[in-house]
Amino acid sequence: MHQLSLKEITLAVLTVAVGLLNAYIWREVLFAGEFKEATFYSLPVAALFLFAILFSLASAFIREGLLRNIAAALGLAAGFLMVPFQPVVLSGAALSALGGWYAAGQIANEAEASNYFSVRKILRGGLPVFFTAVALAFAVFYFSLIGGQSDQSLLPKGLFDAVVPLLERPLQKILPGFRSDASVDQLILAVAAQQMGGGIDPSRLPPAERQQLLNEGRKALSVELGILTLTGGEKGIDVLYQAANAQIAKFIGPYRDYLPFIAAFGFFIAVKAFTLPVYWLTLILTAGAVKLLLLIGFLNQKTETIQVTKLTL
Repeated sequence: MHQLSLKEITLAVLTVAVGLLNAYIWREVLFAGEFKEATFYSLPVAALFLFAILFSLASAFIREGLLRNIAAALGLAAGFLMVPFQPVVLSGAALSALGGWYAAGQIANEAEASNYFSVRKILRGGLPVFFTAVALAFAVFYFSLIGGQSDQSLLPKGLFDAVVPLLERPLQKILPGFRSDASVDQLILAVAAQQMGGGIDPSRLPPAERQQLLNEGRKALSVELGILTLTGGEKGIDVLYQAANAQIAKFIGPYRDYLPFIAAFGFFIAVKAFTLPVYWLTLILTAGAVKLLLLIGFLNQKTETIQVTKLTL
């Protein structure tokens, strides 16, 4: 029976701890609506890289199967403890844990069967499964967010805020003078200026006429966008967000309850696509980590002679 070493225990504990840290960071990013800022140089992606590297090392070098599999499963499932309980969350935790268990087994089997150490060869079967489990975990986090919103917004606000500024030019053809950071009153005055021609500046109208123009514009915009009341101080992007949600809700009707599942599935696909370049970078970083661990003596290199049995005439 294999005797557990302190190095194996250390690697297992680090894998679980960093997995939990990674889940916490991504949960905070998702709940804060800041996932649009998750670039390759951001803390969330750095945490994901670190978790992937430790998961790969633990799966490849921990020889005790039970410890290896428990570390892999807990590393992926422990983060679900920070999410409000729902049946979907429990199912997601179970599937993520199973994915981690399977991925670790694939990596360990490949490492055991290989005649030489190659990061790409050893990780090719298990690491994609690991990233699928990670994408599933993030999708469940996202589902718990949009499914628990009191206003039941159908569009992720953070993503909406990131996309609309990129579409200002097309939107200006529909809403002249539209700017995402402009107030409703500023947009009304911009539209009025275009309708009146260049000879009249609505902002220089007498206060009473200007106020009447704004009141009528707010009322017309409120009716057109399906928003109950507008004070004029709202930002254009926020009004557009409310209008988009209202129109989607009207269109979806009785199928509204299924939207969190659809949105979470779409988020899963998006994260899975994002992990494709992360996978290749993880291979490079893991190879570098192996060299570093060899250098500091955490890993040992030894040569083994393997006997091969062949059949001949």
